[in-house]
Amino acid sequence: MDNTMKLTTARTSNKLYANIFLSLIVCIILTIVTLSSALYASFEKIALSNIYASEKSSLSQTSYSAKSMIENSTNYALQIYADPLLDKLLHYTSPGSVETNTALNRLNTYLNINYFIHSIYLYSKNSKTFYSATLSSLNTIQGFDDFYDADARMLVEHFTNYKRLAPIPRAIPVQTPFQEVKMANVYTFVFYDLQGQSKDIDNMIMLNVPERWMKDAITSLDMNKNGSTFIIDSKGTLVTSTDSMPFLADLKDKPYVQKILTASANQASDYFVDDVEGVKSLVVYSKHEFTNWLFIRILPYDTIMGKVEMIKETVLWICLLILLIGLSISFFLSRTLYKPIEKVTSKLNTLMKEKRNNHDKLKQNFLRQLVHNSGFRKPTDLETKLSEFDIAMDPTSDFIIVLFVVDRFDSFSKQYHFEDRVLLKYGMMNIASELFSQIGICECIDIDEKTLAVLLNGSFQSDQAWMDTVKKVQDSAEQFLSISLSASISRTGDSLVEVSDLYTEALQQLKYKFTDGYRCMLHSRQHRPQALTPYIHPVGLENNMLETIKLGKAEESKKWFNEIVRAVDPPSYIVYNMLFNQLAFSLSTTALGMDKNASIPLDYDFSSFIHHMHKLETLQDVHNHFCELIDGLCLGFKDKKSSKHDNLIASIDTIIGQNYADRELSLFKIAEILDLSPAYLGRIFKKLANQSVPDYLNEYRIQRAKELLLSTHAPIEEISQKTGYNNSTYFYKVFKKYTGITPAEYRNNGT
Repeated sequence: MDNTMKLTTARTSNKLYANIFLSLIVCIILTIVTLSSALYASFEKIALSNIYASEKSSLSQTSYSAKSMIENSTNYALQIYADPLLDKLLHYTSPGSVETNTALNRLNTYLNINYFIHSIYLYSKNSKTFYSATLSSLNTIQGFDDFYDADARMLVEHFTNYKRLAPIPRAIPVQTPFQEVKMANVYTFVFYDLQGQSKDIDNMIMLNVPERWMKDAITSLDMNKNGSTFIIDSKGTLVTSTDSMPFLADLKDKPYVQKILTASANQASDYFVDDVEGVKSLVVYSKHEFTNWLFIRILPYDTIMGKVEMIKETVLWICLLILLIGLSISFFLSRTLYKPIEKVTSKLNTLMKEKRNNHDKLKQNFLRQLVHNSGFRKPTDLETKLSEFDIAMDPTSDFIIVLFVVDRFDSFSKQYHFEDRVLLKYGMMNIASELFSQIGICECIDIDEKTLAVLLNGSFQSDQAWMDTVKKVQDSAEQFLSISLSASISRTGDSLVEVSDLYTEALQQLKYKFTDGYRCMLHSRQHRPQALTPYIHPVGLENNMLETIKLGKAEESKKWFNEIVRAVDPPSYIVYNMLFNQLAFSLSTTALGMDKNASIPLDYDFSSFIHHMHKLETLQDVHNHFCELIDGLCLGFKDKKSSKHDNLIASIDTIIGQNYADRELSLFKIAEILDLSPAYLGRIFKKLANQSVPDYLNEYRIQRAKELLLSTHAPIEEISQKTGYNNSTYFYKVFKKYTGITPAEYRNNGT
C-alpha cells in the first residue's frame, strides 16, 4: 500500500510539472509554426508574382515579334499589290510572255530582298493561274487545278474563313531542282481584293513566312534555357514546334492547355501552378489580341522555386534553433513556476498520504479483528466502528464471507519479491472490490500474504449472482495478474456478529481444496459424502508396492500406489494426510533396509521429501511427488543391483587371477570363497558373462599357458602344472580345444 501511494504521489507531481512544461512548449511551437508558415507562403507568393512579371515581359516581347512579322508582311503585300509590273499578272486573262517574265523577275526581287519571306504566291482569277516564287526552286506558273500547294487552292476557295493579313500556320510542300518534295512550316498571310459588292475575289497575294521567324524570336528571349516557350492558337493547335511537340500538334486535350483556353476568355494573361507532363510547373500565358494566339511559358517549379526553398530551409533551421532555445527557456521557466507549487502540493500529498495510510491501516486492522472475534463485540460498538471507518454496511442484514487463496503459494513467493507481492495483492483487492460492488456492499480484507477475504453485505436472494462474481474474480486475476485463485464461500449469516463464525467456516472448507484442485470454488452447500466405515490401511497393497520397488519396476509400483490412493473412499483430507505420512515412512524404511544389504548407500533425502510433501496443496501434486520418489528409488535399486553384479564379476576375476595354478580351483571352491551357493553363482555368472565359470577358468589358464610357451623354454609338462592342470594329456586336449593347435605347434609357430 505504501509503495502504491508513493507511485501515485510521484505520478501526480510529475503530471503537474508536465502540464506546465507542455503548455509552454505548445505555445512556442504554435507561434513558430504559424510564423514560419506565413513567411513561407508570403515568400512563395512574392516569388511567383515576380517570376510571372518577368516571364510576362518576355512573352510580351515575343508577342511584339509576332506583331512585327504581321506589319512587315502587310507592307510587302500592299507593295506587291500596288506594283504596276505585277498588275498584269493579277488582272490580265492572258499576259504576254515578256510581260510575264518581267513580272516574275520582279516577284523574285521582292523575295530576295526580304530574308524573312519563304515564298510568294500570286493568284489571278481572270487567268485561273498561280504564279509562285520560292528560294528553293525556279518560278512556277501553274493552273489552279494543277498547283502543287493544295492548301493554297483551299485558301482561295474558302477565303472568307480567314482574316485578311493574319498569320495562318501551315505546312507547305517545297519543290526542289531534283524534283524532291519537302515540307516547310510557314505562316501564310493572304491579301485579296473584292470588287464592289462581289463576293468573289479578283486576285490574291499569299506571303509565306517561315516558322523560324517566331522560333528565333523565342530562342533569343529564352536566355536561361530553363523552361519551354511555345504558341498555340485559339483552338489549342501548336503553331511553333518544340523539341518534344511537332508543328500543328493538337494540344487541346492536355489539362493545362484546357485551363489556359478557358481562362484566356476572361483574362488576357495570367499564371498558375499545375502538372505538365507529370512535372509540377509554373504556367504563364499571354494572349495576342490580333491573332488570338496564346504565348505560353512552362517553367519547372523546382527550378524557379530553388531560392525560395533555400529561404524555406533557412527559416526551418532558424525555427528549429528558436524551438531549442524556447525549450530550454521553457524548461527553466517551468521549473521556476513549479517550485512553489511543488512545495505546497508536496505538503498536501504528505498530509493526505499520512491520513490515508493511517486510516487504511486502522480500517484493515478493524476488519481483521471483526472476522476473527466479531462475536465478542457489542452491536453498538460495531456500529460505531463502521461509522468511524465509513463502512456503509447494515449490521442487521445478511453477510457472506468469501476467501480467496493464492494457488501454488510456495512458487509464487519464489517468483516475486515481497514488494511485488504486495502490489499484486493490492491488484487482487481492486479486482474483487470492483466486481463484488456490482452486486452489493463489500469490503476487502487483507488476511495474510496468501489469503484475501471479501465481506459481502445485503439481501442475497440468489446464490448464482455471487457465485458468478467469484468466477469472474478468478478469471480476471488469471487474465490480468497471471495468478490462480481458489475460493471458499461461507453460508449466509443473519447479522454482523456472525462474521467470525462465517470466516471460520470458510477457512475450514479450504481443506477440500486438497481434493478439488486449483481454482476450485468451495461452499457450504456442496454435498460431501461421509465414510460409512472406519478407514483401514491397505497393508497388502503397500507390500506389493514395496516389493516391486525393490525389483526396480517403476511402472508396476506406481500402479500399486494408485490402487492405494483409490482405496480412500470417500476422499478425505485427514485420511490422505495420515496415508501419505505412512507411505513416506514405509518407503524410507524400505530404502534404509536395502542400503544395509548393499555396499553403496541410496542417495535420497527423505527429510526434504516429507518437508516438501507437507507444502503441497492438492492431491494431484502429492501424487506426482510420490511418483517422482518411486521413479528415483527404482532407478537407485537398479543401479545397486548393477553395481553388486559388477562387484561379483570382479571378485570372481580376482580369485581366478590369484589361484588359477591351483588344481583344486573350481566353481564349488569359488562359491565357497564367496559364501554363495554354486548353483546361484553359476546361474548369475552365466547370465552376466554369457559363459560358465569352468569355461572362463579354462580360457584364463590357456591364456597364461600361451604366454609361458612364448616367453620361456620350460617343458610343456611343467607349463601344464603351472597353469593348474593335473597331467599334460588333459592340458593338450584343452589347449587344442580353445586354440585349434597343440602347445608344441603354438610354440614353433610363435603365434
